[in-house]
Amino acid sequence: MGLPKHPIRRRLYQSSTSLASGLSSVLLSIYQSTLDYIIEGDDHLRMLDASRKNYIIAVWHTFVDAAIFGLHSRGVCIYSDHPRTKQYENSWTHYFREIGIKTIRGMGYEVLDASLGRQSQGIINFIKIIKDGTPALVAPDGPHGPIYEAKPGVVYMARKSGSVVVPIGMGFSRRVVGPNWDDFALPLPFSRVGLVVGEPIVPEADTDEKTLARQSLEMEKRLDELCFRANDLVLGRV
Repeated sequence: MGLPKHPIRRRLYQSSTSLASGLSSVLLSIYQSTLDYIIEGDDHLRMLDASRKNYIIAVWHTFVDAAIFGLHSRGVCIYSDHPRTKQYENSWTHYFREIGIKTIRGMGYEVLDASLGRQSQGIINFIKIIKDGTPALVAPDGPHGPIYEAKPGVVYMARKSGSVVVPIGMGFSRRVVGPNWDDFALPLPFSRVGLVVGEPIVPEADTDEKTLARQSLEMEKRLDELCFRANDLVLGRV
C-alpha cells in the first residue's frame, strides 16, 4: 500500500510501519545471535578502511539480507528502489518494503530510497554518497534479475565515485529459500554462515559499453567463486 494522502491514514501508515520495524529489529537481533559466522578475507575491508579508500560491496541479490546481518557495523549505505507502477504502489509489497527500510535503518545502515524521486537522480545521489566516503552495498543482478548475471551498473558507479568493487560470496549450512526470482535465501537459526570477502576490483578508466561488460563478467565469475568458497567453509570442505 502506497503512502496514503489523507493525513490521518498517513499517520496510521507511518506509525504502524515504525512499530512493525521496531519489533522486527528486536526479533532479528535474537535471530542473528543464533548464527555462527565464519568470515574469510576481512582484511581486504580493513585495509580499505585504514587507507580511506572508497568502496562498493557487491553481493548477489539472493544473499543481500544475510549480508546485512554480517556487515551491520561498517556504516554501509544501501541503494533501494522499486517498480514505479500504480499496481506496486498500491500493493502490500510496498507496505512491507517500508517496514524493511525502517528496520535496516534501525540496524545502523544508511538507506538511499531512490523511489522518492527520479531513478536517474537516485543513482547520482548514491554516487555522491560513495564519493564522500560512505561504503555502499549493491546487488549487481538486481533489482529484477536475471539471477546471478552482473549488470554493468556497479562497475560504472565505482568508476564515477572513485571507488573499488569488493565482491563478497556467502553460503549457509542450512537455509530457507523464498519463491522470488532471486531465490532469496536466509540461514536457518543455529546455522553456520560463510562470508568470504574477495580482493577489490579496480574499475578501468574507460567506461565504454564493451569495457563495462567485460569487467562485469569478471565480477560475476569472482562472486560465483567466492560463493563456492563460502559453501566449502560452512560444510567443512577446507
